[in-house]
Formats: sequence, structure tokens, C-alpha cells
Amino acid sequence: MEKSVKIIDNFLPKEEFQVIQQQICGDNFPWFYNDRISSPQDPKEYFSFFHSFYLKHEPRSKWFYLFNNLLNKINCNAILRIKGNLQLRQSKKRQNKMHTDYKFKHKGCVFYLNTNNGETYFKTTKVMPKENRLVFFDPSEEHSSTVCSDKKRRITIIFNYF
Repeated sequence: MEKSVKIIDNFLPKEEFQVIQQQICGDNFPWFYNDRISSPQDPKEYFSFFHSFYLKHEPRSKWFYLFNNLLNKINCNAILRIKGNLQLRQSKKRQNKMHTDYKFKHKGCVFYLNTNNGETYFKTTKVMPKENRLVFFDPSEEHSSTVCSDKKRRITIIFNYF
């Protein structure tokens, strides 16, 4: 495993994780359509759904509070972005285009809300999504997601911060 990727399972206490999972995976949580996944050059059949929790120096969602403890646990001093990603099941797995979140050095992690077979790829490491798993990585280096084929959806929360 590459040095810049660190995996922590059962990152939050079970009860706290379940509150987050129930809210975000519930029927009343708003997701917004995006006609791409990682790049404007994505093929036209690629799409995803997103939810902006925090962007451009301010909370963008009433559900931002769900991450207060998580932000403390990762020693976040300043938030760049917190974004939820939802990709629907596809008939076969497909790796999405490699991308960077921002070009400059900063900290990042991906938090998995459900277990599925849609891996996350880093330079030399592949990580399987597992609920309540947090993966620290350098978001200024290329990485990509994979759509899942074994569950109805793949849900992750991406944190970019200092």
C-alpha cells in the first residue's frame, strides 16, 4: 500500500455512524443530478448524484452538522469542501476517469457509507468500500472511483481540508 493512503475501519462509534448512514441513505435526503462523474470529458453515459455539505467557505447543507465529530477526529483546521457522491448500480463494474480534487497540496479522506464492490483506486492501491471505513489520501494526486454492480448504490463522502 502506498504511503499516502491510510485505511481506518469502524472510524466512528457504531451509533454515531448509524445516525449519519440513516440520514444520508434515507428516502428524504436530497441528491442532485450531475451529468458526469469526474470530468467534463466523461462519456455521455456517465452520470452521478451529489450533495454539497460544505463549499466556498460555508456550509451548504442543513446536514453539515452530521460531520462535526468526524471533522474533529481528522484534525481538520479548515474545510475546502465536503461532498457526498452517489453512483447507482450498473450491470457491470467500470472504473471512472482518474482525476485530482484540487491541484495544490491539501489533506483528504473518503468516508464510505455502504459496503459494495465499487473500488477506489489510488496510484498503487485499490480500496474496497466498507461501511464506516475512512481512507486518508492525498487528493492532489490522481485517484478514481468504480461504479458498483452488487448493491443498488455506492455512497461516499469526500472531505478536502487543511
